[in-house]
This record gives sequence, structure tokens and C-alpha cells, in this order.
Amino acid sequence: MTTRLRDLIGIPGGRARVPTPALIVDVDALEANIAAMAARARTAGLALRPHAKSHKSATIARKQLAAGAVGVCCAKLGEAEALMAAGVRGILVTSPIAMPVLAARAAALAADPGFAIVVDHPDGVAALAAVATDTPLAVLVDVDVGLGRTGVADPAAAVALADAIAAAPGLRFAGLQG
Repeated sequence: MTTRLRDLIGIPGGRARVPTPALIVDVDALEANIAAMAARARTAGLALRPHAKSHKSATIARKQLAAGAVGVCCAKLGEAEALMAAGVRGILVTSPIAMPVLAARAAALAADPGFAIVVDHPDGVAALAAVATDTPLAVLVDVDVGLGRTGVADPAAAVALADAIAAAPGLRFAGLQG
């Protein structure tokens, strides 16, 4: 934060004078929240993979990983590319991939063994299989958990996609996402 912006803290109307977009963080609260969520997941015996779509920050993602997260989620491939370019690893892209141009970008990220992507249609499997390299690409089946946004709607479709992923050279079935 520049001195000019720092001078706006506590000034009436100061927030309205901050050029946007801007990420302004109460670091103490952020670190306390990251620690609390990591502790909660550990106590429950769960692996934590927080979503980076709200902060889109490699610095925050690294803090989450240092606290024990197994990775981070990104809604879009561009977010994953930016975080990976900044050294963040263990990224799961949670939006289903279907377009060949996006599949090629996803395959380029497979050098990180912790990278994974989701599909919810056979076209996504075909697009990823067409660009898969010698490094296996981890692919999850996206399951609709009742929101009607993305994902396969029934168990038979999930099994069919999982089988298609497992049969595709260069792809590795990595589980389900809901």
C-alpha cells in the first residue's frame, strides 16, 4: 500500500477515495481466519482446499497452503494460470472444461502433479484427451448436487464419464466434485 493510500485509513470518506479495483485486507483477521479454518479441517480429519476465486491472490493462497491446505480451487482457468505462474501449486479448476482451446491451456498446466480439472460432459473428456501429453492430466467428474448449474445429474452419467476418463490416454480419473 502506498503512503497516500495508507493516509486514507480512518479518514471519513477515505474508502471512497481508494482507486478500484483494490484489495484491502485486515491482515490480522485474515491470518486468524486462515488458521481457524485449517484447525477446523484438521480436527474434522478433512483435507482443506479453499477457493481462491474471491481473493485471486498468490500471497493469500500461499498463506492458506502454509496453514495446511492441500491446494486451492479456482473457478476459471485464467485464475489457475495466474496463480501457477506465481508459484502456487495444487490447483483444482472447478468449472467444467469443454472447449478445445481451454483444454489445451489445461493440459499445459499438467506439469504440476497437483493440478486437476473437472468435466461434466463427454465432450470435455474428448477435448482433454485430444491435447493430453505424456504427463497425465488429473480429471474429476463434476456432479450436480442440486443447484442445477453444472455437473452430471445422475449416478449412471457420473460412472460413464469416470469410465471415459479412465479409458482416455493421458487422462487420470481423480474423483468426484460436487
